[in-house]
Amino acid sequence: MTKTVLLLCGGKSEEHEISLISAKCLLDAFDRKLYTPIVVGISKKGIWYLEEEDSFYEGEFRADKIRLNENRPTISVVPFLSEKGQGQLLCEGQTINFDVVFPILHGPFGEDGTLQGLFDMVGVPYVGSGCASSANCMDKAITKHLVREAGVKIGDFVELKSPSDSKKYLDKIRALGLPVFVKPSRMGSSVGISKVKELSSVEKAIEEAFRYDSKVLIEKAIVGREIECAVLGTTRSPKVAIPGEIIPDSSIGWYSYEAKYLLSEGAKTQVPASFTPELQKRFQEVAAKVFQVLECDGLARVDFFLEKGTDEIYLNEVNTLPGFTPISMYPKMWQASDLSYSDLVSELLNLALRKKL
Repeated sequence: MTKTVLLLCGGKSEEHEISLISAKCLLDAFDRKLYTPIVVGISKKGIWYLEEEDSFYEGEFRADKIRLNENRPTISVVPFLSEKGQGQLLCEGQTINFDVVFPILHGPFGEDGTLQGLFDMVGVPYVGSGCASSANCMDKAITKHLVREAGVKIGDFVELKSPSDSKKYLDKIRALGLPVFVKPSRMGSSVGISKVKELSSVEKAIEEAFRYDSKVLIEKAIVGREIECAVLGTTRSPKVAIPGEIIPDSSIGWYSYEAKYLLSEGAKTQVPASFTPELQKRFQEVAAKVFQVLECDGLARVDFFLEKGTDEIYLNEVNTLPGFTPISMYPKMWQASDLSYSDLVSELLNLALRKKL
């Protein structure tokens, strides 16, 4: 008998469109002998719609053109399990049951622990990290504080809690040296991030970042290579795929939102990354350590910088629900490690279901 998977996509965050693309790729990869998906799209206003597999999105299959089909019945989640121990949805007076959730929702209200808390309360298993871990990983400042305590290297940064803090911390910002990256603390896909090369541009970049979050980080730029690691498994027993590398186009200089999703040649990805077996092992060991320190579960993409000239490894950030689009690094790294896209999806669902046993 197949298990019913509630596939959640869209969402209220600025990464809504990326989620829709990820969802389409996941649908194509489900093993239909094992899993039957139910697609629920969440609008940018937070309304939940029961979708059809072949028409849950409209427009072109790209980040600046795709949109959720909102001409569908609305649904709600029942806040308790059925007598058979399944999750329940209500749609037009009918009850729909499901066994496990795959929340391919990136960013706030999907990756930040809020949704995970909902399903923890209901008691239904889901793919990915729990409520506390998701929240800690979503907040880049908290992530940095926790891993630094565990001995993982991070770059110098300044944390701002309001726009007025920029004047208060101006000396610290100067001390970081230019260029710096200004970013929302709790956002993904490079949304709201600016690379600042002149001190006079910092204030504008801070204003832009505060559009997306109430906490902003100013980080010292680490000159070197951008290396990513894909982690799969439980907190106690994580496995790390062969690392990959992001090589931004020289005219852009960093992995911006446009480089990721809108420009055909905004960046190149290389899997596996080109370095010695010893360095590969170091990255895998640090990625596994970060996964465990932050008590992640299921999956995470752990992003690093490899500093030029020193080969020091610095943590950049952790994504507990990384993208599953055609260009996404997480599935690419596992494919290079002899785990196919469809087998990866099945393993993630298996890990989620085991949590309930």
